[in-house]
Amino acid sequence: MSKSYGGGYADVLQYMQLSNLQGVRYKFCSYLPLHGEVDEVIDTKQQELSNIIRQTNEKSERYKDILKTITRNKMQYSKSIAKTIKEIKARNKQFKIRLDKIESEYIKQLENNEKENTEAMAKLEQRLKEEMSDLNQLIHQCESKRIERNIEMVQFVTDVMQRVDKYTLPEQLDDVSPPKLITRDGYNQKLKNLFGHLDIRTKSEVNHPLQLNRNIEPAISAINAKIISSFSTINSRVEATVNDQAWLWRFGFSGISLITSDGEVIQNIHTDFHICDAAVCTSEDLLVTKWAGNIVKKITRDISIKDIYTARDNYETRGITATDTGNILGVLHNYKDSKILEITTSGQYIRTLLHNLADIIQLFEDPRFICTNINGDIIVTDKGKVVAVNKHGQRRFIYHTGWRQHKKSFIPHYLVTDKHGHIIISDFDNSVLHVLDRDGKFTQYLITPEQGCDRPIG
Repeated sequence: MSKSYGGGYADVLQYMQLSNLQGVRYKFCSYLPLHGEVDEVIDTKQQELSNIIRQTNEKSERYKDILKTITRNKMQYSKSIAKTIKEIKARNKQFKIRLDKIESEYIKQLENNEKENTEAMAKLEQRLKEEMSDLNQLIHQCESKRIERNIEMVQFVTDVMQRVDKYTLPEQLDDVSPPKLITRDGYNQKLKNLFGHLDIRTKSEVNHPLQLNRNIEPAISAINAKIISSFSTINSRVEATVNDQAWLWRFGFSGISLITSDGEVIQNIHTDFHICDAAVCTSEDLLVTKWAGNIVKKITRDISIKDIYTARDNYETRGITATDTGNILGVLHNYKDSKILEITTSGQYIRTLLHNLADIIQLFEDPRFICTNINGDIIVTDKGKVVAVNKHGQRRFIYHTGWRQHKKSFIPHYLVTDKHGHIIISDFDNSVLHVLDRDGKFTQYLITPEQGCDRPIG
C-alpha cells in the first residue's frame, strides 16, 4: 500500500491501524486526498494558521488599546474626584456652617464611589491582562507549528480556532464619565436641594463603560423648546451658565447680575465700565468686552476684574463667545474692516480671521455678536444678515430673511446654538426667534408675537 499511494498516505493508514480505528479508516479513506493533494490540504491549513496568527495579533493590539484607556480612565477619574470635591467645598462657602453636614456626606459618597469604581476598573484591567497573556502564548505556539507539515498540525489548527473563539474581546472603551455636582438654585427650595446632588456612576456602569453614553439624557432640541418661565427686568442680554443660572446685563450699561431661571438674583457685580457682550469660559470665569472700547476683561469667581486683551489699530471689541476647545472668539471692528479674533482665556493671541481665503473679500460688513456650532462653524450677526464661516475662515452660508407675513426688515440682534447644531436668532423688528439647521436652512419660528415675544434682543 505504501507503493500504491505514497509514503504520506501509508503513514496515515499505519497510524490508524496502530490506533485500531477501523471504523475511522473507512471514513478517512472516503475523502482523504491522494498523492499531491495532501500538500494542498497542508498548504490550506498553513494559510488558515497564518490568518489565525494575524487575527490573534489584531485582538492582542485591541487589548493593548483598551488597557491604555483603562489606565487613562483611572487617572482621569481620580483627578475628577478631587476636582469635584473642590467644587463641593467652594459651593459650601456660600452657605457657611449650616452646610458642613452636607459637605461631609457628599465627600464620603464620592470617596466610596471612587473606591468601588476604581476596584471594578482594576478587576477589568487584570482580566484583560491575563487574557492577553494567554493570547500571546497562543501566538508563540502557532508560530512554532507553522513550519510543520503533518496531520498533527491539521488537528492543532482546529483546536486553536476553538480556543481563540472562547476569548470575548471587549469593545473599545470610551472615557469614563466623571462625577458632577449638579446644583439647583432657588431660595424657596430646601437647603439640600439648593446645595445640589451628585451625579455619579454605578460600579456596573464602570465595568461596561460603553453604556455610559447611552445612559445620558439626550439634549433637548431647540425645535422642541417650551417656555418654562418669564419675568420682568431692565436688562436685555443673557448668557447661560450651569445649574439653570444665567448672567444678565444691559447692553451699553455697567453692572452684571447672576440670576436663576425664575429671575431671582443670586449676585450683583458692579463694574466701572459699560458692557457690550459676555461669555462663560470652561473655568466658569466670565469674560466681557467693553462697550465702545477695545478691552476684553475677565471676572473671576472671587469677583476680581482684570484686563486680559487690548485690541490695537482702532479696533473695537464687540461680541465674544467660548469655544469647545476652551478658547475665546471675539469680534473686532473699525472704520476699515472687521475680523474675528481667537485668544486663550488668559488673553494670549492665537489667530485672526480677516478675509475669505477663497476670493480675498471681506467676510463681514458690520459684525456684532458671535457664536460657534457643533460642526466647528463660526456664526456672526452682520448688517441685516447672519454669516457663517468654517474654522478656516471660508464662508459657509449667509442667512437674510424676514417675517414672511409682515415683510419687515430682518435685524438679527443676538444668536446662540443648541447641542444639535440648531441656530437660534433673535429678530428684533419682527418679534420672533428664527431656528436654522446647522447648514443655515430655515426650520421654523421658535417664539412668535402670538406667544408673547416682543422685540427680542438677547
